[in-house]
Amino acid sequence: MNPRTLPEISPSCPKSVKEFLQGRVPPDALRSLPKSYDIVGDIIVIERLMPEADPYRKEIAEALLRLHKSVKTVLIKTGKVDGPYRIPILELLAGEDKRETIHSEYGIRLKVDLSKAYFSPRLGFERNRVASLVKEGEKVVDMFAGVGPFSIMIAKRHRSKVFAIDVNPDAVNMMRYNLSINRLKGEVTPICGDASAISPKLHGAADRVIMNLPAQSIEFLGAARQFLKESGGVAHVYLFSGPPPIDSAVRKFAESASRVGDYELVNCRVVKPTAPKEWIVSIDAKFKQL
Repeated sequence: MNPRTLPEISPSCPKSVKEFLQGRVPPDALRSLPKSYDIVGDIIVIERLMPEADPYRKEIAEALLRLHKSVKTVLIKTGKVDGPYRIPILELLAGEDKRETIHSEYGIRLKVDLSKAYFSPRLGFERNRVASLVKEGEKVVDMFAGVGPFSIMIAKRHRSKVFAIDVNPDAVNMMRYNLSINRLKGEVTPICGDASAISPKLHGAADRVIMNLPAQSIEFLGAARQFLKESGGVAHVYLFSGPPPIDSAVRKFAESASRVGDYELVNCRVVKPTAPKEWIVSIDAKFKQL
């Protein structure tokens, strides 16, 4: 048997990628297997591979297909998320050559095309957390809404009004489709455009804003305060942070927020690591009356 050929699966077959590849790739490659990966609908996305494991990327991808019966495609990121639309470059490793799927989380369904819009399933907990904080009748501005996961989850649970803004027209089109496939209690208004340009038109409209743009959210705090009511409101801010992640994020936020208005820090938590010594941190801040 070719040592790099995977066996057919039987009920007694291994139940992890490492077990699938035992004896078929070198020990240093086994030790360097990815510890986590994203599952978006029926697509797996591998963030990156260590140099020891990279020569065996096809074997790793085939093992993932065998392990996850509902998965049809395995992709790997070949470049950092960059540009105004935050779209990663993805390479097919195994399975169907596709980027579009339907992703489900916490009772909502989302059409996602990973070649056209940014989406991270790792923020599912955050979306659920923020949605649970929204009160009936609140008005919310989702400043960087993407395909609409925050907005739709909120409107699924609450009779709230959500203004969902994104600069990427493809993301907004997917959001419109996603609104049609979810039964909502509240209302979501998709808006294609730059949040800073739209903030004067929705001045003082919101009880709450969501700022899921880690690389630039701090730059939009002025626009966020403009969206919020003069009496105040809550901002959910996501930002990149270095070590120590909480202290670094709070300092970074405070430097900009103090120029926008008085605020109270309500909550701060590490969302996920993104690179060595880099994390996404969420900050909940309540801005006071102007």
